[in-house]
Amino acid sequence: MEEFKELEFKYKADAVSLVAFVNLMNEVGYTVRKDVSSWDHYYTHADTKEEFLRFRDSDRPELTIKRKVKSTNNWERVEIDLPLDPVRVNKRIVDNWTKLEGYDNNFTIYKSCFIFWQELLNMVYYVVYDEDMKEQGRFIEIEVNKDKVQDIGITKAFEQLKEMERKLTALGINPQNRLKKSLFEMFVK
Repeated sequence: MEEFKELEFKYKADAVSLVAFVNLMNEVGYTVRKDVSSWDHYYTHADTKEEFLRFRDSDRPELTIKRKVKSTNNWERVEIDLPLDPVRVNKRIVDNWTKLEGYDNNFTIYKSCFIFWQELLNMVYYVVYDEDMKEQGRFIEIEVNKDKVQDIGITKAFEQLKEMERKLTALGINPQNRLKKSLFEMFVK
């Protein structure tokens, strides 16, 4: 399951401007930048609010399932993204499929993301909106690229996260600011 490991640190970034984040990324360097926005629909299981699915309704739609490795934080999880056919999939189909599996739509958010990739890591600044496009918060994530976790191992991966975290101190980010809750845990009803 190493190939499906999600290793990331997330921080509340309401006090950090996008410009400051972009300037820092220009300083630390990156190979690719992508700006993307999409709707994320979260479905909870009828038996437990601990299990959820996320449908990312975008030009590259996917259905994601995540599982915590530790109950105390979300820094290491199992995450499997199931790519969906962008021509044939729509929210109605996903709603019906998830319902048949015992999941109900719990909440929907819209995310505007500014993603910067390096060889081992990606750094993201994103703004979360509710369904009325009212801003709900700004966040920064640093994540080990999923295709690299197996190659470098968990220990080295966390070292890479901590090294980038030290660079984020220029934005007022530090280890004490790491969020232990996922977006799902923050917004679930």
